[in-house]
Amino acid sequence: MKKKQLAKLKQQFRPSFTDARQQLFHKMEEKAQEDYQLNLRVFLNGTEGHEMRIELLQPTERDQQIKVPLDENFTTVVKRIQNQEKGLLDRFSANLVEEVASYWIPEQTRSTPTIATTDGEKTTAFIKEIESFPKFTVKESDTSLEIYEETGKEPRLLASVSKVEENTRVIESALERKYKLKLEVIPVIDAYAAVPLAER
Repeated sequence: MKKKQLAKLKQQFRPSFTDARQQLFHKMEEKAQEDYQLNLRVFLNGTEGHEMRIELLQPTERDQQIKVPLDENFTTVVKRIQNQEKGLLDRFSANLVEEVASYWIPEQTRSTPTIATTDGEKTTAFIKEIESFPKFTVKESDTSLEIYEETGKEPRLLASVSKVEENTRVIESALERKYKLKLEVIPVIDAYAAVPLAER
């Protein structure tokens, strides 16, 4: 009887799903400030809760906001936080903040430069870095570099970078939906796309 009463008591004090999600947002804001000196605001876009917005409240040369689609995996983690799984709130918020920080301050989260400094090696360095991500491959044609993800059926196109025009790249929706990876992969693509053609 006592065990049942204790379980009931714990259930009463368990945060709601909305409260657990808000705890995660607040924890992300705290860790961003403590670990990276980034002043962030994390919130839901709209009332349906399918997209998280992460806004940087200080000057930046990049976009001021990151849009992150929320999938079933995110919902599952929030439910685990709601169930007060030990250490999960800290771990998950730290992982998300690390990925966010790599977008605005990539030099703090990457140990090596995104693009090699020696002329003629930059394309090779770009391909190696992209292919360091799990299941990612790069196919080169006369006009572009195409980034694919190996799947069970056939390779899925994630992005392409022009070899004939500077600052020209296409990010497919398949990569945009991968909110964890896109914060790491897209900055690599953007950096390479900005390299002058003569220096690649």
